[in-house]
Amino acid sequence: MHLPKGKYGIRKDILFVFVLVFTVVCPSFTSAQSLSSTLVPNAKSSRIDLKGLTKKANSGNTVAQFKLAHAYQFGEGVDKDLYESIRWYLMAANYGDSSAQANLGYIYETGPEGVKDLAEAAKWYTRSAVSGNPAGALNLGLLYLNGQGVNKSLDDAGHWIRRSADADFAEGQAALAYLYATGQGVPQDPHEALKLAHKAAKKNYPQAQASLGIVYSQGLGVFADPVEAVKWFRKGAEAGNPTAQYGLAFLYEKGQGVKQDTAESLRYYRLAGEGGLKQAQAVLGEIYELGQGVDIDYAQSVTWYRRAIDQGDTRAATRLAAMFFQAKGVDRDMQEAVKLWTWAADREDAFAQFDLAEMYATGTGVNRDLPKAYSLFILAGKRLDVSKQLSEITSKMTPDELAKLQ
Repeated sequence: MHLPKGKYGIRKDILFVFVLVFTVVCPSFTSAQSLSSTLVPNAKSSRIDLKGLTKKANSGNTVAQFKLAHAYQFGEGVDKDLYESIRWYLMAANYGDSSAQANLGYIYETGPEGVKDLAEAAKWYTRSAVSGNPAGALNLGLLYLNGQGVNKSLDDAGHWIRRSADADFAEGQAALAYLYATGQGVPQDPHEALKLAHKAAKKNYPQAQASLGIVYSQGLGVFADPVEAVKWFRKGAEAGNPTAQYGLAFLYEKGQGVKQDTAESLRYYRLAGEGGLKQAQAVLGEIYELGQGVDIDYAQSVTWYRRAIDQGDTRAATRLAAMFFQAKGVDRDMQEAVKLWTWAADREDAFAQFDLAEMYATGTGVNRDLPKAYSLFILAGKRLDVSKQLSEITSKMTPDELAKLQ
């Protein structure tokens, strides 16, 4: 029976991160808060004059309204209260404060059930963008790019994201670089994408720095330059960007652009994993499972695989399923193996589809079901060579089972 071993490892190269990096450049940014002089420095530990601010806010002072809204949004000096935050942002927004409008849009876009309202987010982002707020323009462009709260329109996405970039907003420049790299809403132009990414990176925007690390490590539109890649990955990594940390870990592991250093590689993989990057979490699971530069530690492996799976990583699920199937550092649990392979197979993981097909073909851990096995092999065949398996399985099927394939 096929089981994922070393050649089915999680990190064959780093190229997949390129897509990730540019999608990370394009979420809804909390950056609206950074545009306003009303921000409270070191807000988490700040004390606010709640009575004084409330009095000023009720008198129509938009600076006080913004400060109160921001404090309630993040629990700065007061108990966190999203509804109270919305109330004060609305006051400032209705007085024309473009940062309040952008922040209000952000809450409606990213808030919990009962608050989240993408159409309302689009309304407030539009007001903010029209007033010239680059964060509002960027986030409005991203809604058009993804068709959230508005009808999808690449032209409108390009228009508003360009407005943000033209305001010298690093996040907007990085997002526009993504559009030029992919040809969405603007003509595809790798050179323009690179130029904009450089602009954003030089403003110490970590996601743009991570993007440049990918560009130089892979030679995407430029000559590959591992040393330059290390430089940009390191800048992003030091700023806490998990993708840059992952990229730097990979280069340390391979000794590309920097002296090979297993300990540093593991350190940066761990930082990226702790930062929530599922690819790094999956890699850490593999490292501890196979003892790559560390002592084998199956408990650590399971922990990291589980964290990656919780974020939807199917490769981690296939490897963890194999561990349960083989009783590798864990008690053998066929039910859990089938559950994990099924979960990954349903998410179009070809290796999981293949392994699950063999389970059904042999009746291992499940009731033998050759038509189901055949269907799974067909799905896996979109990426893997399954001609031998299909030939073998059809030769064993009864006429009734063959009829089910029609």
